[in-house]
Amino acid sequence: MKETLPAPTLTLEAVFQEKIFEATPLRQPHWMRDGRRFSYLDRAPDSEVETIWMYDIATGERTVVVAPEKLRLPKAERPAQSAAPEEDDTGEARGEEALRIHGYQWSPDETRILFARPPHRTSAPADQALYVYTLAARTLERVAHAETSLRNAKWSPDGRRLGYLRGDDLYVLDLATGKEVRLTDTARPAVYNGRFGWVYEEELELLDGWAWSPDGRRIAYFQVDETPVPLVFLPNFDDLHMKPVLQRYPKAGDPNPIVRIGVVEVPASPPEAGGVPPTRWVDLGPDTDIYISRMQWTPQGDLLLHRMPRLQNRIELLKADVATGRTALLLAEEDKAWVDARRDLTFIKGTDQFIWPSDRSGYNHLYLYDLSGQLLRQLTQGDWDVDAVAGVDATHRLLYFTAARPSPLERQLFRVLLDGGGGIMQVTEASGTHQPLFAPDAVHYLDTHSSRAVPPHTRLYRASGVHVADVHASPMPRLREHPLGTWEFTTFTTGDGLTLNAALLRPPDFDPGKRYPVLMHTYGGPGSMQTYAGFSSQVVMDEYGNGGGWHQLLAQRGYLILLMDGRGTGARGRDFVKVIYANLGHWEVHDLIEGARWMARQSFVDARRIGIWGWSYGGYLAALSLLRGANVFKTAIAVAPVTHWQFYDTIYTERYMRRPQDNPKGYAESAPLTHAEKLTGNLLLVQGTADDNVHFQNSARLAAELQKHNKPFRAMFYPGKHHGLEGVAPHLYALLTDYILENL
Repeated sequence: MKETLPAPTLTLEAVFQEKIFEATPLRQPHWMRDGRRFSYLDRAPDSEVETIWMYDIATGERTVVVAPEKLRLPKAERPAQSAAPEEDDTGEARGEEALRIHGYQWSPDETRILFARPPHRTSAPADQALYVYTLAARTLERVAHAETSLRNAKWSPDGRRLGYLRGDDLYVLDLATGKEVRLTDTARPAVYNGRFGWVYEEELELLDGWAWSPDGRRIAYFQVDETPVPLVFLPNFDDLHMKPVLQRYPKAGDPNPIVRIGVVEVPASPPEAGGVPPTRWVDLGPDTDIYISRMQWTPQGDLLLHRMPRLQNRIELLKADVATGRTALLLAEEDKAWVDARRDLTFIKGTDQFIWPSDRSGYNHLYLYDLSGQLLRQLTQGDWDVDAVAGVDATHRLLYFTAARPSPLERQLFRVLLDGGGGIMQVTEASGTHQPLFAPDAVHYLDTHSSRAVPPHTRLYRASGVHVADVHASPMPRLREHPLGTWEFTTFTTGDGLTLNAALLRPPDFDPGKRYPVLMHTYGGPGSMQTYAGFSSQVVMDEYGNGGGWHQLLAQRGYLILLMDGRGTGARGRDFVKVIYANLGHWEVHDLIEGARWMARQSFVDARRIGIWGWSYGGYLAALSLLRGANVFKTAIAVAPVTHWQFYDTIYTERYMRRPQDNPKGYAESAPLTHAEKLTGNLLLVQGTADDNVHFQNSARLAAELQKHNKPFRAMFYPGKHHGLEGVAPHLYALLTDYILENL
């Protein structure tokens, strides 16, 4: 009789080093102007060099746009962080190496390609050289280089010039003459032109602070003055004398950056007298303690600004006269709680009409306005939230958008007529999460779809929803080697009658006659849908990922994994999100305790062994749930938790809690520090000492408070690591696994 071998068991090495659960997305897809082709990044055939490919949707043919040998750079031109040198047939380095592509931009006429990093955090590596590849000549040319950083490079509308930041000032380069024109000279150590400091980057998702006008005659830019912002000293244990890393970081109640918007004419050549052309500053009003959350040129050449007071309970859309600097109010939204910053507005080609998202009806929906500020019509309505605008067919006056419909767990694609009538039509069919990328003419789109059981894959569709071709898949064949648990979506009702969503992962060999320990996981926190970002803070969604491999490993070891979304998370309307205003932690913890009690009543659950873990806001909730958990939770793991909201930044914290002096009771009651003496269970604190988001101060202060009350706990710190604890996943998850096995 043939022996039956046991199925392989998941290991930490398989999950975090071999990465058998990791999907590989289609990298940086970009539709061409004709809407019949798109480019993307992938390795060249029989090569380790990554290059640009082109996909023809009529034929399905894929071709390499830039041959890998054309990306080789002489030794003198090697940029920082470039790829390893290629070897010739003898195995010796050639003295040349391939340009590593971090990002690429097609010129407006699509005859050339700029290789430059896409807009990114200023703490990340910058370009030290910019390269342009010309398709007809098949040549790669270094067009700009500097010892200082080059950031936020982009083509002019006519494709004849490049604009970029050198250091923190703006420059424009004429590609035909090689002449560089400097546009600003006001940068100082804490004053930046065309970029942002930490708090604007993190909380308003602003990375690129300048933009060409549609005719290329002007550039509008942010100037950010962080001089008033206090310095934070992040420890640096690698330095012999521990010289700290300095960071401008406004904590709740601190002075904020001062922001101005400037408009500068772009001269054809450097001024003969030297210097820089004058900047005209836009009138933003007498109050400087404000946020400018977006800046955008309209297709007609008007400059739009989004202005918010520090309290963030009102957003105003302003139109600026670039000749005089005067502004006019087009529309405004107010809320008794907070309003969310919008992303760039979507304009309808050939008109002055644009789409404005608002939750004024109780759910996030889309409204059609024109540049006079007139509301033309409400485009969507119902007891569900719009997620994001996906595309516009201006010819047929069709708007495509994604929405949390038919349930908050999904993101489906829909379309509606801009001129009203006809109702809303669902375009996508497969249950789960869809992320469409529309061609410029909105005739075709690429759809990246996943579900809990299906890894992400990208397919090509006609706008009608007709499938054209499979473009990219993540087969991950090694997953078939392992017995995996299955996710089940479910709901439960709280004591006050509210139905909440949850997802339960059972062990592969689940036996309903046994009693299992439970590990709960959440992120929680406010997750509005108005921003076009689609950030809902949900963990219960029909999409691939969310702890996948590690949660499966724990399930194989006999644990039930419960994900749940309480009040404050998105995709369930305004009131569900904003009930937490000025009282962070209260309703979130209430709902997590209710979820734990619901699980404890299940016949297959060991009610004495319920734990919770989370990261960032989830870490905050894990710690607070254990401290206030009425003995429901036995164990909690808090990774990078906020432990008092006075330690976190102005924009995020004050949006939901107001300033500390305005809401002292709310700040005190919401802080794990306040409840440290209540600890009765097992607590593990984990954080990186160089975390520039949730500072190590948070864990250190909670540790001190627990010690003051003689409360035992465990902690792990990672020297020099940031908020994501980069590079230490094997060590981190071995620690977390051992802690759970020992304490749950």
